[in-house]
Amino acid sequence: MTPQEMLEQMIDNAWIDFNEIAKAEEEDDYSDAMVSMERTEAQGYAEGLSMAYNLVYNKVYVPKVDIFEGE
Repeated sequence: MTPQEMLEQMIDNAWIDFNEIAKAEEEDDYSDAMVSMERTEAQGYAEGLSMAYNLVYNKVYVPKVDIFEGE
């Protein structure tokens, strides 16, 4: 696996983690502040990895997973 493929996999995994946390937050009616903080952290991590990919490879990586948008 190349470093580029590894970073792509890390981005996909980060968005999967974000999706799981965001869905849990929505199911709990957004009542838990800690879950909200976890979601914000997961989103920042995924976006940070995406930005690093953009800077290193000079192109945008489109995740292979759908990003949870909520209702």
